[in-house]
Amino acid sequence: MSSLKVPGQAKGAAVPKTNSRPSLTTIKSMIRSRSKMSQLAAESRSRLRQSSRVNFGGDGGGDDGEEWLQAKDPVKPDDQLELTEEELKQEFTRILRGENPNAPDNIVRFSHKEHSYQKLATVEQCEIHFALDGQLVHQDSDEARRFRARRNIRKPKAETAETGTGTEEDGGEADGDAEKEADGEDGAEDEGVAEGDAEAEADGEGDGAEAEADAEPEEEEEEVVEEPKVLRNQFNFSERASQTFNYTTKERHVATEPPPRSNFKGSCTQWEIYDLYVAEKARQDALKEKKKPAHEEKAHVQETPAFDRSSSSTEGDASLWAASAKVVSLEGAKKVERMVNQNSFDDVLQDFKYWDDVSDEIKPDEGSLLPLWTFLPLDGIKKKHVTALMFNPGYPDMFTVGYGSYNFAKQKGGAISCLSLKNPSHPEYTFTTESGVMCLDFHPEATNLMVVGFYDGSVAVYDMHSKTLSTPIYKATALTGKHSDPVWQVKWQPDDLEKHKNFYSVSSDGRITSWTLRYSELHHHDVIRLSSQVASGGEGGGAAEESAPSSGTCFAFNATSEHLFLVGTEEGKVHKCSKAYSSKFLSTFDAHHMAVYACAWNKYHPRVFATCSADWGLKIWDHSYPKCLFEFDLGNPVGDVTWSPYSATIFAAVTTDSRVHIFDLSISKYEPICVQPIVKKGRLTHVEFNPIHPIIIVGDDRGSAIALKLSPNLRKELKKKTEPEAQVEKLEKILDSVKELDIQTGKPIAG
Repeated sequence: MSSLKVPGQAKGAAVPKTNSRPSLTTIKSMIRSRSKMSQLAAESRSRLRQSSRVNFGGDGGGDDGEEWLQAKDPVKPDDQLELTEEELKQEFTRILRGENPNAPDNIVRFSHKEHSYQKLATVEQCEIHFALDGQLVHQDSDEARRFRARRNIRKPKAETAETGTGTEEDGGEADGDAEKEADGEDGAEDEGVAEGDAEAEADGEGDGAEAEADAEPEEEEEEVVEEPKVLRNQFNFSERASQTFNYTTKERHVATEPPPRSNFKGSCTQWEIYDLYVAEKARQDALKEKKKPAHEEKAHVQETPAFDRSSSSTEGDASLWAASAKVVSLEGAKKVERMVNQNSFDDVLQDFKYWDDVSDEIKPDEGSLLPLWTFLPLDGIKKKHVTALMFNPGYPDMFTVGYGSYNFAKQKGGAISCLSLKNPSHPEYTFTTESGVMCLDFHPEATNLMVVGFYDGSVAVYDMHSKTLSTPIYKATALTGKHSDPVWQVKWQPDDLEKHKNFYSVSSDGRITSWTLRYSELHHHDVIRLSSQVASGGEGGGAAEESAPSSGTCFAFNATSEHLFLVGTEEGKVHKCSKAYSSKFLSTFDAHHMAVYACAWNKYHPRVFATCSADWGLKIWDHSYPKCLFEFDLGNPVGDVTWSPYSATIFAAVTTDSRVHIFDLSISKYEPICVQPIVKKGRLTHVEFNPIHPIIIVGDDRGSAIALKLSPNLRKELKKKTEPEAQVEKLEKILDSVKELDIQTGKPIAG
């Protein structure tokens, strides 16, 4: 009979057994499978022996048991290099290092301890060439159960015995491979079926029964191959390796309490600085009072303190800053104030240092002006005209402004303020005068001496080093020969033969007077008297007849020829005069139709000068040529004109419509290259170039002084620093191109 399985038997269900021994059919199938496995192993060993056998000497035959006694011929490739014995004995040493040549050596990491980026001392040298993730899973996990379900693999019997799905009592009776195969058989077969199969095999009934018996072991053999190999002691596994104790990491750090902090805020203004000065002065006076003896206190009470005298002075020391400057004589106080102002005007300082107009690259023949600072007058001198403006020759950042009035019906008083580009918020010092200031000038060598001309016709000399600035060291009065009309311009001259300092002045009374500083007095003498007409004597030798005196408005002294100077008059004429001749003029130019406001010599060319007038005209002259070389109509009265200190072809002028006109004869001979309005309301009165920096200062009739920076097209020559000879040659070529030539000689017409 063939063996049959019980239908409907669940896999892994418990089946009662009466005998624990394996059946005869199972034993036969195990024997057959072992014989097949041994046969396959013998065939594989023989194939391996043939494939790995080396070509032995002789005909390749011989006893296999004596292979180790036979000589072996090595197999050489055909292209192998033949080496000599010396070459074979030569040794080549190679040092193999466990370093990765492609590993970077410049990796940095931020160190919180050092608060900076630090270079790594060690770099990982390990290079992984192959990596494969394993596929082992725990057999009790859900993933293992799903894997067995997909492959239709049953659990080992040893595991089912523990989970209660079967029974196994003979723990070690059977040994060898037969016991392992018997333990792995399914325990669900019926006992009666197994006995019937054994009887059928023993009796040998029929060929069909034998065929069925042969098919059953094959089926059992396939099931055995599918089952996984059971690992013994899998739940009591311990790895045979040295395991050291890992110490727990410890961090040692010290936490200190942060120091206490407090936020302090405060404002540093000019009045607070002044209040601190006054408080400090009062404290120092109190300490001095305590230290003084009793007999000195009475004398001190009778005297008036210097601070009260300066603060109650009627000559202009009533300003707060003038009083505080006298109280505090420390140089550090001014430095602190300048530092505060530098922070307040930081954006303006950046423009002063680095600003360049980008549009100059697009328009190379035009320029522009950038307003920087506006210096406003103090409360006591507001609404006064800026009548004088000049930079100090010893300090390029310092300039002095004179305040007066061009409205002759409203004359009250004047003032003088010294301003600095380093402190645009407040003047360095300011003092008032009894009469309006009309002009001023600094000595080129003794920069502390300043001469001032007043509206009442007097002139005065001030010493900037004096503690009492408001008191002049020299002053002309009616007894010492002052002018009877306003003094329009003053100018220092070189020292005379006796080394006495002297200066010139021009006034509306027609006198050009020379003043000499001798000891404590001003000595004067009239160099020339201006007149509208001078009639010479007749044939009979009669006396000269003089007409009414002419009014002088301005003058200018030549830098190379000290004796030569120009005088402008209210009639519009310009006289060329000499210090050596007091009775007549060298020549006269019919320059303008109205009063000449200013005339200025070129700072490079000794023959060229410029004049401006109330007739809206601005003209360029050569004193050796009788006609005007260049004439410009600016459309409004021209208040002032000045030449550039760094170029012979650039000059600037201001008009009463609050516009600044800058000309460059090398670019345009007919129109200015820059015309820019400065103020909305008011008229510009004076303009002055800074001797070093590319800025100009303009003054208006409201008491304000405005600093303007020149664009790159207006200061090209400042960067080049051309030699004076080249500047003269450049201007001479421009002048020759406009001069009229004499028909007979072919030379310019001489005056």
